[in-house]
Amino acid sequence: MRRLLTFLLFVAALSTVLVALPTLTTATATPRPVPAGVERIPLAAVDAASLRTLGSLKVRPAYLSSARTTRPFSLMGVTWAPDSAVGDVEVLLRHRSSGRWSDWESVEADSDDAPDAGSPDTRGAFRLGTAPIWTGPSDGVQVRVNALSGAKPRDVRIELVDPGTSPADALVDGPRDQAHSEEPRPQIITRAQWGADESIRRGSPSYNSTVKVGFVHHTASSNDYTREQAAAMVRGIYAYHVKSNGWADIGYNYLVDRYGRAYEGRAGGLDRFVVGAHTGGFNTDSFAVSLLGDFSTVAPDTATVGMLTDVLAWKLGTAYRDPLAKAVLTSQGGGTSKYSAGQKATFDVVSGHRDAGNTSCPGATTYARMDTIRQQVAQKLGDGFVDPVFTGGREHPRGARGPLTATARTRGPLDWTATVEDADGAVLRTSSGRNDGGGPVSLSWDMTDADGLSVRPGTYVMRLSGAGDGDRALPYQARIVVKGVVCRGNPLERARCNAKKRTG
Repeated sequence: MRRLLTFLLFVAALSTVLVALPTLTTATATPRPVPAGVERIPLAAVDAASLRTLGSLKVRPAYLSSARTTRPFSLMGVTWAPDSAVGDVEVLLRHRSSGRWSDWESVEADSDDAPDAGSPDTRGAFRLGTAPIWTGPSDGVQVRVNALSGAKPRDVRIELVDPGTSPADALVDGPRDQAHSEEPRPQIITRAQWGADESIRRGSPSYNSTVKVGFVHHTASSNDYTREQAAAMVRGIYAYHVKSNGWADIGYNYLVDRYGRAYEGRAGGLDRFVVGAHTGGFNTDSFAVSLLGDFSTVAPDTATVGMLTDVLAWKLGTAYRDPLAKAVLTSQGGGTSKYSAGQKATFDVVSGHRDAGNTSCPGATTYARMDTIRQQVAQKLGDGFVDPVFTGGREHPRGARGPLTATARTRGPLDWTATVEDADGAVLRTSSGRNDGGGPVSLSWDMTDADGLSVRPGTYVMRLSGAGDGDRALPYQARIVVKGVVCRGNPLERARCNAKKRTG
């Protein structure tokens, strides 16, 4: 993919109680839904025998489980009931795999991976907790929970997810979707291809009218997964977000594995701006790409960063955003403790999760590369229109004279053309030029035709198009509807009005 903007031309024209048993697909490479099994183990006390084995501890656990055998699982986490009195919580866990117990691992108890307050994701059995942690195939677990400040959490549960397996998990890549464009969007493995069980998803997607910021996340989970396990990892996160956190769907819009493959996250987001549950308080007018793994100390691979920047460039390009600019978002509340509801915050158009919440996400090594990531996104987008603004209204009665104005900045030098066209493609107005300094381009229309007469009822398009450095820019277009005059009054007045309409 040389640059994404050729594809973007097409865009302009056009988620102890066993909840569900894991199901294996039949011996075929055809993708199909793979239901995930979730085993829930309540934590209600401190297991005295286990406490004695731990020796001297700086903090007495609020909860401690025994080291127990479980049903098979590959992903786990700990959740609890929402309670504003609960302060900082520390969760430590270990698991048994192939007969051996892992070391104790501290996991971030972070509610900043979260939906906005009052969103559909919070209307079910909403729960707080840790991020979902990939363990690989395991059959034993032990957890301790420390309340570092405030009240200890209530209704605490260990959540063990078996994402199931499918022969389709061995597919190296999902097939390209080339149905609509000569150069498609980044190759994205769809929900159907990674085996999403759509029966657990709740409700219909909600949509933003645009996106202003792309947030980069990591799943803060193991990097030790194989190519064949990556799809199962996505299924496990989906099941955890929906069945354990109680969200409507998986929280992230897109995910990228360590092999450089991208996955469709929240449903409905391939061709529209779907509202996710990823950056608490700032899911409105944003989207998130999450890297599968923990990049606190290990740097993401070149292939991973390459696909990350591909996805960012594609989605920001469809919204005409400059990846080197800044944008203002208003906190909706929920998740973040940096910004209260209603507070405005300025972000880089390409930001890390920690910019919006008190979290280490997307990991120190990823965050250290944010400037490079922005530059790569800008390079892939090339020259084009950014931050377009249309003024004057989209619907008008016949005879209105505007003016209507479409204005956009350019990202780099651009040869541009501005036109007004009717429904048949006939050009009513045109102007062109070259913008060498990356400044604004503007088109104004007084709603008259080529002869200076008021246009007839119908649909019209104001379009800004251009090319720079050999690539065509994503055109910006505004549709305007001119309506016929509605005749009112007594019968005689309506008759006179209708006669006038017939004569033009």
